[in-house]
Amino acid sequence: MTIRKEFTGMLPGAIQKFEELLVAVAELNPVIAKGYDCTTGKDSFYYWGVACQITVAPDDMDDLEAAAEELGITWLGDGDMAYTNGLTIEDFKTYRVNGDVELTPEKEV
Repeated sequence: MTIRKEFTGMLPGAIQKFEELLVAVAELNPVIAKGYDCTTGKDSFYYWGVACQITVAPDDMDDLEAAAEELGITWLGDGDMAYTNGLTIEDFKTYRVNGDVELTPEKEV
């Protein structure tokens, strides 16, 4: 499978969810406006590779939001969204989130 250049740097589990979303809203002609962005800092889902911005016509934004939420994607506003699988920024800061966007157990020392 070829990864879209906009998804380079993102976690595979998030990429899969966003690909599902793009298929679900294909009739809205979605455009990926922003993907992984390490410059946003550790308090941003973009930094952790689970957020992107997808745009559609202004009249279709509600449909995009509904489709995203139906797939378990958190709507952050204005086309910004994140697939966190229920995890928080604090979970990501533990560096225990794997490629499937799951929190792995802590290793005993």
